Amino acid sequence: MVLHWSLDMARIAEIWRAGCIIRSALLGTFAEAFRTALPHGHMILSPALAALLADTIPGLRRVVSAAILRGQPVPALAAALSWHDSMARARGTADMIQGLRDFFGAHGFERTDREGAHHGPWNG
Repeated sequence: MVLHWSLDMARIAEIWRAGCIIRSALLGTFAEAFRTALPHGHMILSPALAALLADTIPGLRRVVSAAILRGQPVPALAAALSWHDSMARARGTADMIQGLRDFFGAHGFERTDREGAHHGPWNG
């Protein structure tokens, strides 16, 4: 079932900002981003959030690395960083999936430099 609700996400962020539990200033940044046209529909590409991420992702990278090197589980932080890294790539990881499908099932893969379906040298 698809619900086509017309929600004012900027107003919702403002309401949460004025609440008793979450009073993060970041919600104001979210509201501002929602009031503008989101580049490609992604909030992380809005100028304010892109600048914030550029400043904070290196620190997140250090925290996640340090935790993992010490055997400390940080699944939410690691997943957030991984999601950000996959969103920041011009080309995703579908090429790896295509290679695996070709290796295990001879499904072939597409290339960016040649037309048609191709197969890897898996039999050698």
